[in-house]
Amino acid sequence: MAIKILGIDCSPRKKSNSGALLEVSAATANEKLGGEAIELEVIHLRDCAINHCLACGTCGKRKDTGAFIPCVQRDKDDMAAILEKMVAADGIVVATPVYFGLPSDLFSKFIMRTRVLRHQDFKLANKPVAVMATAGRRSGGAETTILATWLPFIRHGCLIVGNGDQTCQFGTMGWAGAPGQILTDEWGLEQGEQTFRRVYEVASLVNAGKTIVGDGTPMKFSYTSGNR
Repeated sequence: MAIKILGIDCSPRKKSNSGALLEVSAATANEKLGGEAIELEVIHLRDCAINHCLACGTCGKRKDTGAFIPCVQRDKDDMAAILEKMVAADGIVVATPVYFGLPSDLFSKFIMRTRVLRHQDFKLANKPVAVMATAGRRSGGAETTILATWLPFIRHGCLIVGNGDQTCQFGTMGWAGAPGQILTDEWGLEQGEQTFRRVYEVASLVNAGKTIVGDGTPMKFSYTSGNR
């Protein structure tokens, strides 16, 4: 059975380098893994209606009964559908351009709205997540962008992975400016393929473990833990 990987393109540009990097890297990894190992779906955040988090403190679960409470904006934008796809995926690969050494503002707005999944007993726990960052300069902030993108997923209990045993770096660091230029970055594309293969490997191990210990997670969100 194919491993379902959700690609999240965080670029505001049409025909983005981030989107191209996701598609080509997944296809190359799939070819090396035998042809039908990875099932990729890409969400282009620029095409989605995503409202800002209202910081209302409502979403998550009731403190008295533990019943789950959805985001109050569930029916007002596209986030509910995106959250469902994240939970259903075996692994996630985030691709973002580098802006001032950080991921795009689209990523920031999107990731804040995933808070509800953390409060609902860590629905993304144990899911492998990797990051691809594309900068206009080789030393233009790709590494800091990758590290910053990791942080919310660590809070979700995800399994952060790099690009495997070839170079075992933080993930994929692409070099591109104009649309489509990423396709000329041979080293970036090689890292991209390695990154997808690493997500595939870890997701396969996690799925195998689920057959032994079950599909759930022992992680439970607490509103009081650590509040001292």
